[in-house]
Amino acid sequence: MLVMKIGIISDTHQNLQLAQKAIEHMGPVDLLLHGGDHYRDALKLAEETGLPVKAVIGNCDMSDGPTEEILDLDGLRILLTHGHRYGVKFGLDKLYYRVREVEAQIAVFGHSHVPVEEWVEGILLFNPGSVGSPRGLGGKSTYGIIYINEDKEIKAYIHEMND
Repeated sequence: MLVMKIGIISDTHQNLQLAQKAIEHMGPVDLLLHGGDHYRDALKLAEETGLPVKAVIGNCDMSDGPTEEILDLDGLRILLTHGHRYGVKFGLDKLYYRVREVEAQIAVFGHSHVPVEEWVEGILLFNPGSVGSPRGLGGKSTYGIIYINEDKEIKAYIHEMND
């Protein structure tokens, strides 16, 4: 049984039109996570869509906002961070250790603009890629969806936008 559907975007870089398109592609979601770089985009998307949005600032942000969030969803914890402070372009070890430190089961991050879905010892490291400035998957904009069921089982998917 489906309990929660979480939409995930990152690195929108002021391309709100593509971000809106990604949200439309997702269909109804319970929560939208924005993995940084253009925190203000996340605030505008929350206002325009009426969705609950959690977001963090990235290395390209000039605005104030949290550098990371730890979300507790009925005992399942998600670390939301942009990833630049953990060197995610060079490997995921530092991020993995931070996730362990905060006792989370999922890390959602951005920064590299490249989609990643990697499981390490039962922990999901998830980067939806970039809506606004994609790298990887042939340069197509990507977003992610994470489903969490009543048994706290996690299923994660990366989707590319074809139109």
